[in-house]
Parts: sequence; structure tokens; C-alpha cells
Amino acid sequence: MAAVKVDTERKPGSQVVLSVEVDADQVSKSIDQAYSRLAPRVRIAGFRPGKAPRPMIEREIGWPALRQEALDLLLPTAYNSALDEAGLDPIDVPRVEVQQFDRGQPMRFTATVSVKPEITLKEYKDIRVPRPRTEIGDVDVDEAVKRLRGRFAELHAVERPVQAGDFLTVDTHILKSGAVLIGESQTDAQLEVDKERLIPGLAEGLIGQAIGESRDIRLALPADYPKKDLAGSDVVFRVTVKAIKERRLPALDDELARQVGRGQTLAELQQEVHDELQEAAHQADEQRFENDVLKALDERMEAEIPEALIDREVNRRVRELELRLQEQGVKLERYLGYTNTSLDVLKAEQRPQAVQKVRLELALETVAEREGLTVSDAEIEQAVQNALAEEDHAGHRHRDLRTADPVRAYFRHQLLMRKTIDYLSAMAAPESSDTMEPPAEAKELEHAGKSASGRERKTRGRKER
Repeated sequence: MAAVKVDTERKPGSQVVLSVEVDADQVSKSIDQAYSRLAPRVRIAGFRPGKAPRPMIEREIGWPALRQEALDLLLPTAYNSALDEAGLDPIDVPRVEVQQFDRGQPMRFTATVSVKPEITLKEYKDIRVPRPRTEIGDVDVDEAVKRLRGRFAELHAVERPVQAGDFLTVDTHILKSGAVLIGESQTDAQLEVDKERLIPGLAEGLIGQAIGESRDIRLALPADYPKKDLAGSDVVFRVTVKAIKERRLPALDDELARQVGRGQTLAELQQEVHDELQEAAHQADEQRFENDVLKALDERMEAEIPEALIDREVNRRVRELELRLQEQGVKLERYLGYTNTSLDVLKAEQRPQAVQKVRLELALETVAEREGLTVSDAEIEQAVQNALAEEDHAGHRHRDLRTADPVRAYFRHQLLMRKTIDYLSAMAAPESSDTMEPPAEAKELEHAGKSASGRERKTRGRKER
């Protein structure tokens, strides 16, 4: 390691500027090492490679190239020595500016790095949050069974005027200023008379229309209409109804339970639906409870969040989105085109959640350190095994992940966050439930297999510059 002199200056945003000086002897050694590397590559007539007098070889190499090679040799070592001397643990790659590097002179440079912020966390052991208890009633069950019946409904042709909820076969034309628009006509189009899905006013205009009847329905196309040249325009939809089908729900009886494969009787079906709804309500209650606990913790923390941490989290979220899109066969660029947005806009949209995530993890890390919470190697091993089992079940095979340091570090971090949330939750409501669902900010552990495999992770780059 190089001997260095270091001065540090704290800057806003949890940044530190290191002003570093390396003595002239080490500069000379680095120049000699650079010369030894470059000299064998030089060809001078009358001499074997590297055997010509040094002044001749240096003239061929040129001082700029020799200087850069020496810098590349000395700077990483000097930077790491400066970090050790200052006792810093940076969280990003430094911004380095070399002020001086010449023969016979000490080397001087500055390195600006981001470090974890100083966290001010007030007393958190007094956090008390009521745990919500949602009870599922008969009305909830009836609504769920009705939706279930809807999934098993059958369509039957009818000879009556159109009613809300019907399924129609229609021919359509769009007219603007009395002229039929080319390319906007459809034959035997299928549509459901649902005002929540159709262009505003179209469903209402279809009510009462008979088979074989044509109607002109005046509409104002919405601003987000797919054809941009028509968006916001006043047009006429000319609709001819060719067939009408109504949806008929299956009877509310024991046969329904057997049809959907949820028991043998209606009572068994209703009980199973009730239990599922109650479990979902319980999980939602736990999520709201933990979110409230984490909100209370966040209110007790003061910290100046480094932009490096926020940018890292934003990039992680974008990368995660990109991987999810790839699984669906969609490239990020195409997705951005579909949504009429840009990468910069997408990152800006992700920023508020990224800031909240970073704040939450900093607060949880502080609690874990204060309370001596740790994660054992056995716990990490079990989490990795579970994740790999899920991946194998999905048809993926990932070798060498079990012992990969970035993967194990990821799981250690996620498990520690989970353990700290459980610790805080138990204090906030001593009657803590046996099963607790992670809140939105901490649910990543459930998908750790996908997150751990195939994702690029950066370990701390103290050796980088």
C-alpha cells in the first residue's frame, strides 16, 4: 500500500472530498514500473526490444503515454490507502481529479466519494400501532360467489333489444364531418355493452337497439384514443347490430360447487370462499400494520440521503422492470414506446419510491445494528436453497449461485431487513400474529430467487476508480 497524506472535507449530500498527496519517491517508482511495462513493446533499429538506451525508448513512448501508464499503476493503490487512512467506506465509484503528476514531484489528486449518511434515529421502542382486524361477512362472500358465477357464465343468443351487459356482433363505421373514415370500419366486431370498457357514451347509445337496426351515435373521442389524429374529435359511430347474446349465470346451488371444483355443496363452496377472503384480509391487515410501523420509524429518522444510493435504487428498479418485460418477450425500448414515455421519465417516476426504500433500509440497518440483530450462515443457506428450488421448479437452472458472494450478500441483507421488521412489529403490537406478510417495501424477499439470479449486482468497489 502506498504511503499517503490525506485531508478530508465533508460536503452536503453525504459526500467527502479526499485531498491526497503521494511522495515523489513513489511517483518515481511508478514511472519506472510503467517504463518496464512499455519498453519491451518499443522497436528501435539496431537494438533488441527494450535494450536500447532509456532516453531513446522514452522518446519513442512519449511522456503522455508513460505518464498515463504510471498513473494507472499508482492511482488505485494510492486511493485505497487514502480510504484506509481516512477510515471511509464509500458506496460508489469515486470522481478523481489529478492535480499534479510529474517527475521529481509529489502526486496530488482529489477523490470525491459518497458515504453512508449519518443517521439520527430517535427512540423507536415506544412505537405503538393498532393492528387492524378485518372480518369477512356474508355480503363479502355473496359478492365473491357472484364473481365466481360470472366466470362460469354461458352466452345465449336472444331476440330482444340490447341491454347492458349483452355481448354483440356488430358492423361499425366512424364518420367525421359526414364522411366515413377510411380504415376505421369493422365487420363482425365483438363487443360487450359495458360503459366501463367502451368509449364514453357508446354503451348508452346501444341500449334498446334491435337486431338488424343501424344507429348513428354521436361521441367525443377521448384524448388518449389510439389514433392520435382522431383523439379529442367529435365523431359519429354508425353501428349495425347483427346478433345479441346475454350472459346467463349458473344456478346458485350444489352443482355450482362441483362445477368450479370447490367442494360438493354450496355450503362448502361458501365456506371455502369465506376462508380465502379471510386469509386475504388478514394478509392485507398485516401489510397495513407493518406499513404503519415503518412509517412511524421513518418519522423518527433524520438523514441526508446520498444521490448515489437513490440512483442505485432507481437503476435497480428499472433493471427489475426490464427483466420482467424480457420474461414476457418485450424489450424495454418497445415498452417505452407503448407507454409513450422515455427512460428519463421512467426513472423520474421511480424516484419517490426509491427515496422511500433507501430511507427505510437505512433506518432498519440502524435498528439492526443497535439491537445486535444478525443473520446466520444457516439462514442464508436455507433462503438460497428455497430460491433455487423455486427457480428449478420454473424450469431454470442456475449453477454456482449457492456460493456466489453477491447472491449471499443479497440474501443476508433481505433476511436482516425482514428480521428487523419483525422485531419492530413485535414491539409495536405485543400480541403479534404468528404469520406476518411483508409490506410493500419489504416484499422483495418473496421473489428473491428471480431477483438473485440473472441480476447484475455491484459489490463495493474499493479497488475501482
